[in-house]
Amino acid sequence: MKNILVSMLLLIAAASASAQDNQKAITREAARLFADKDDAMSVIMIVPKGSVVEILSLDSLYFKVSFEGTEGFVKSDGLDLDSEVVETSVESVPAVVPQPQAEQPVDRYQMLVMKYGEDIGKRLYQNKVWKGITAEMATDSWGKPIQLNRMFVDQNTDEEWIYSKKWLYFRNGILINWGPVK
Repeated sequence: MKNILVSMLLLIAAASASAQDNQKAITREAARLFADKDDAMSVIMIVPKGSVVEILSLDSLYFKVSFEGTEGFVKSDGLDLDSEVVETSVESVPAVVPQPQAEQPVDRYQMLVMKYGEDIGKRLYQNKVWKGITAEMATDSWGKPIQLNRMFVDQNTDEEWIYSKKWLYFRNGILINWGPVK
């Protein structure tokens, strides 16, 4: 009797572990797949909006996922866990899938306004920066830096972004200073 009970418990545990291993989610928007969840510059690839990813482990801010054989970390708010993932075969996919054109931004200005609102989007479009913007906003305004210097001071992460004629200085992802390159 004990052997049967133990066998059933092992079977249930294996089934639940298998179900957890195969949990899948859909990306809500294009998501960055990071090699290291603690390094925002370690982007491996961009996972397209609506892609199915397999969740390998859970974290409060990042999920470890597998996408097309590549493992990495995705921010948890970029995944839709509640949607039902439907596996399809190649034969069942229609030859032409119409894409809604009205929702996609036509240009950089429209994309920035949709992302940040009219006032901030307009200023970022004009390549302006100011104290208090995030590193993502600075990238949307000026693009990626030529060189990035990262320092860990006490409990803070300081970054110096070098462009061809100017530099930006961030503390914990927030712009605190900038100036010309000498």
